[in-house]
Amino acid sequence: MQDVAASTIHLADYTVPGWLVDGVHLTVRLAPHATRVLSRIAFRPNPDSPPVPFTLHGEDLRLIHAAIDGQPVTPVVTPTGLTCDTPRSAFVWEAEVEIAPAANTALEGLYMSNGIYCTQCEAEGFRKITYYPDRPDVMAVFTVRIEGDTPVLLSNGDPVAQGPGWAEWHDPWPKPAYLFALVAGDLVAHSDSFTTLDGRCVALNLWVRAADLDKCEFGMGALKRAMAWDERVYGLAYDLSVFNIVAVDDFNMGAMENKGLNIFNASAVLASPETSTDADFRRIEAIIAHEYFHNWTGNRITCRDWFQLCLKEGLTVFRDQQFTGDLHGHAVKRIEDALVMRNRQFQEDAGPLAHPVRPDRFVEINNFYTVTVYEKGAELVGMLKRLVGDDGWRAGMDLYVARHDGHAATIEDWLAAFQDATGRDLTQFMRWYEQAGTPRLTVTDDYADGIYRLHIAQTTRATPDQPDKPPLHIPVAIGLLDDTGAEVVPTTLLEVTEAQQTFTFDGLSARPVPSILRDFSAPVIVNRTVDAAERAFLLAHDTDPFNRWDAGRNLARDMALRLIRTGGGAPDPGYLAGLRATLTDDTLDPAFRALVLTLPADNDLTIALALDGTVPDPDLIHRVREDIRGAIACDLTDILPDLYAAQQVTAPYAPDASQAGRRRLGNAVLMLLSLTDDGAAAQAQFDAATNMTQSLAALGALLSVGRGAAAAQAFHDRWQHDRLVMNKWLAIQIAMAPPEQAVAITDALTRHPAFDWGNPNRFRSVLGTLAAHPAGFHRADGSGYALLADWLIRLDPVNPQTTARMVSAFDGLGRFDAGRQVAMRTALARIRQAPALSRDTTEMVNRLLR
Repeated sequence: MQDVAASTIHLADYTVPGWLVDGVHLTVRLAPHATRVLSRIAFRPNPDSPPVPFTLHGEDLRLIHAAIDGQPVTPVVTPTGLTCDTPRSAFVWEAEVEIAPAANTALEGLYMSNGIYCTQCEAEGFRKITYYPDRPDVMAVFTVRIEGDTPVLLSNGDPVAQGPGWAEWHDPWPKPAYLFALVAGDLVAHSDSFTTLDGRCVALNLWVRAADLDKCEFGMGALKRAMAWDERVYGLAYDLSVFNIVAVDDFNMGAMENKGLNIFNASAVLASPETSTDADFRRIEAIIAHEYFHNWTGNRITCRDWFQLCLKEGLTVFRDQQFTGDLHGHAVKRIEDALVMRNRQFQEDAGPLAHPVRPDRFVEINNFYTVTVYEKGAELVGMLKRLVGDDGWRAGMDLYVARHDGHAATIEDWLAAFQDATGRDLTQFMRWYEQAGTPRLTVTDDYADGIYRLHIAQTTRATPDQPDKPPLHIPVAIGLLDDTGAEVVPTTLLEVTEAQQTFTFDGLSARPVPSILRDFSAPVIVNRTVDAAERAFLLAHDTDPFNRWDAGRNLARDMALRLIRTGGGAPDPGYLAGLRATLTDDTLDPAFRALVLTLPADNDLTIALALDGTVPDPDLIHRVREDIRGAIACDLTDILPDLYAAQQVTAPYAPDASQAGRRRLGNAVLMLLSLTDDGAAAQAQFDAATNMTQSLAALGALLSVGRGAAAAQAFHDRWQHDRLVMNKWLAIQIAMAPPEQAVAITDALTRHPAFDWGNPNRFRSVLGTLAAHPAGFHRADGSGYALLADWLIRLDPVNPQTTARMVSAFDGLGRFDAGRQVAMRTALARIRQAPALSRDTTEMVNRLLR
């Protein structure tokens, strides 16, 4: 285990770089075990910095020679970099280093993925390629020469020259080192072009292995849709002559926005109806858009330091959410985003890994690529847009881009642009970036003499290192309905800025029914005493799609929590009646109806119980949810077959919103139908399926009722040679496993020939799926914890990033009973005691155990 106590980095300690870079020339001579990197870098002292020693970052490099202005020098080399005496004026630094890409299993820096050279430099991977000031506020123009015997040699920017065995690239836009990229290998291109609004023709290439060329068309279309959308909505056009995307098999993340050369995890870009589900198509489209949108919100304007990570990620997630909503419908998209917050981010906020959207300290920045930084960061951007309005939003964005193009910015810079563009005081809003935890709004109301009063009190519970939470600036969208469902007060934005506030509505002829937190206007928990009749009324009548869905979800949630607390029982007749009415309402979007049919997740119920002082029992939670599913299936037996039949799509497959919505509802119904027909309909669908959406859904339904063995074998036999489909095959067997069998099935699959534990996708498809199976992972005997710990101890020396992220599965420590807490602590202690544990994993384990 590494001693990380002395290596904590604090935002308050930020200092400007002592040296700036005017230009970088790299020559990379590729060889699997002995790549040579020659750098020529023009440095000058930063006039805004006092004199400081010349220090460069570097890890796992063998220095061959170094020179300053052509004269050899002998720097002092350490495991983390080098220092050297230099003139206090501009000079040219030259160095030659040797690295071994084939031995780089951590997938940071320059590494090999099944014979393809590729890079991953965010956050601090460039220091594993050559010596450099590897920090985001050092931006420079790069020129790169690649020499190698592979047919394709790619880097950032535009191609400027090439010949047999070499190619040169030049990126005219200054960038930090984390955006550097290089790819070389035996690849082929799916090519197209895009003409910008100002008439420039941009060459587009999606580089893949030859066998994957038939899976590129959708990804290319998604890229072109994103480029057109960014021009239309934000006036932001692409700024190079070529845009390249490369798909690689071994990648720690989904994708990376390197300037002009995006590198993608193959699972996030390759798609076909036969091998990809509707959800895959949506995910791929969103990720391609996200990485493209980074061209401006992340690349042209980057973050000053890694504490500002949410500046590029939260903003760009918000933009890709807008894009998806515009293309596929905002109502369903907003519900899906809220589910991510409630099922994942609220859990992070409620545990030992809670941290602000902008952390004030870290040991390893890779550990802060979290749902809080990304998704909660996007919610903060959405709240800002609500507060300043559509016109103010566009004015603020335009000013932000104009001010900071080509610079490294901060959250303060971001908010200042909107303050100056709109005149709004955002001082209190800044607390959202500084405070961890999920705010809770306690809401009460009263009505008399035509006046309706809404009383709102806000509190945020203590989180690690933040015991006191001053009030936040919270936008709460509400509407008021009469007893027929008509709006007597349309959607109105209340600005909650104090610990307690009262909002008054007068001129009402009767007590209204409030619709609170419309469109999930803030990432908060609303506590209000509401009876089932009011929730059923909102489910039937609310004009806000999100709150209509939320009313049904809260009916199910309240019912599930009651049954959990009482040890079981029958579902409420009112809930079942409301569900029937919604499912048979053909005026509603099928995707919306599918979401209404989805029960609150185990994690959501776990957090609700823990917040109210009840010790959650994962087995009981799972059993109650299954009992409710069974009761729903029995109650709806008369309508399920016809509802299922009505959603079948006979037209040729298309991943559009209309078809995908019908398949989504049909497959949700199929899961219930399988409980009443012993899997007959699911088997028929599996046998007849012509696309992966229908095939995988049918397999899941069969596995859920214990009838899937033959189908799982048939699926394996058909797809055993497709690496991405096999990830699905591995994952679904664990996801659908009965809790008492989940650990044993996972253990068996780790011994299956398809399990390549060194591949992040494959590792996550098995061990990650177990960690996401609450009742399976949290077995009372601790076997789930022990199995995951065994594999994380094995993985850490090979890939610390993936290991550290998987450690977050133990985030439930402290919520469960004493026996499970002891078992979790035992597993974490074993991980912490592993020899030479990485800094990444050590930080995560220490945060959990504190």
